[in-house]
Amino acid sequence: MQKPLNVILPHLHMPVKKSGSREQPIIIGLGPAGLFAAIELIARGFKPILFDRGKRIEERTVDVHAFMTKKVLDPESNIQFGEGGAGSYSDGKLFSRAINSAHINKVLDTFIRFGAPKEIATVSKPHLGTDVLCGIVRNMRNHILDRGGEIHYRSKMTDLLLSDRCVVGIIINGEREYRCSSLYLAVGHSSRDTFEMLHQKGVMLEQKPISVGVRVEHPVEVINRMRYGDHSPDVSAAGAATYSLHYTDKKINRSVHTFCMCPGGEVINASSEHGMMVVNGMSDSARSSKFSNAAMVVTCRTTDYPSLHPLAGIWFQQDIERKAFLSGGGSNMIPAQNLLDFLNGKVSGDLNRNSCAIGTMSADLHGIFPLFVNDALLSAFAVWREQYPVFVSSDALLMGAETRTTAPLRITRNDKFESVNTRHLYPIGEGSGYTGGITSSAADAIRAVNAVIG
Repeated sequence: MQKPLNVILPHLHMPVKKSGSREQPIIIGLGPAGLFAAIELIARGFKPILFDRGKRIEERTVDVHAFMTKKVLDPESNIQFGEGGAGSYSDGKLFSRAINSAHINKVLDTFIRFGAPKEIATVSKPHLGTDVLCGIVRNMRNHILDRGGEIHYRSKMTDLLLSDRCVVGIIINGEREYRCSSLYLAVGHSSRDTFEMLHQKGVMLEQKPISVGVRVEHPVEVINRMRYGDHSPDVSAAGAATYSLHYTDKKINRSVHTFCMCPGGEVINASSEHGMMVVNGMSDSARSSKFSNAAMVVTCRTTDYPSLHPLAGIWFQQDIERKAFLSGGGSNMIPAQNLLDFLNGKVSGDLNRNSCAIGTMSADLHGIFPLFVNDALLSAFAVWREQYPVFVSSDALLMGAETRTTAPLRITRNDKFESVNTRHLYPIGEGSGYTGGITSSAADAIRAVNAVIG
């Protein structure tokens, strides 16, 4: 039996207003992939039309702050959706494994051109921070508009128009039609209703493995002591230290690893759907918070999903997120448990001080996850307790659930970046299922435009 996605599909009987021309490429999504695709298209002489379901970065920031303080979620304007994409509210890492790639270098040079500090081109682990990223996004927007591109906010693609398995246009907000001969789909990893619509339209999708787990947070001084020893330099002089941990549980053949480590950052509620709870980490450029956090996630296989359906990875995520929401009292507060209590199977009486502006609620995090996730986390923390006693200590706090590490599916494409069964549809960025992170998503967009235009 298929599980519902809790989405509202377009009313196809609604009157349609036509606009646009077939010569203008259309881009869906204003995250790194969408923005860099637009910049590359403009450099090639095109005037793209961009649509995003969310708001301008300035308005989006207001909505995010209101969510953190009032706990009222706007499903279309939040940590996941809006101009700049999910990466705008993160640590702003610009790391990629393809360090010497010409496309990666072009991405870094483009960021510098639009306001990033020049040192990102030379340091080993560059990062921007939310405050700097938001300014860069504004500069990119102005560049696109100044050169004849169009940007439409609060504009969700609700239908895909096809003729003989070829994209001929889209419907926005169930009422406005735009014709096009090339559609760059840069929707991000959390556009679940869009994935549902694509599946209904027959676009080829396939399952992809993900990782899920918790956020672990410590005072900055604790992590600095773990990295530098008891005589670690003052934080104000050395800055907030980073770390990376990996463990493989050979008994159950699962790996546990850090993801998106945020030194001097904060843990945020990154939900984009009512009744769901997702956490993420965020830092400003100075990494000036008194806390450091990282996701601690367990590898999941597609065989862990409830069925072979291409959307089953989403259902797997939603099941965890729904349990996490209820564990937080159903109030958008983040469920949390002191690490030692998690290891001892005990609900925490008093939670450790933490960075969460939206608030935390004591909960048994074991009840959120499948058994294999709990078992892998327990094994990893037991090993790290021997290796890093400062890390697995009374100073550590766990929060959940971390589920959006990557897209749980892939919009299958060929080496020309085109959907394998839907012509003129070009999935790019994290939502395509082929990339992860700001830099690789931006580079993916550049490569796609080059492949399409030649």
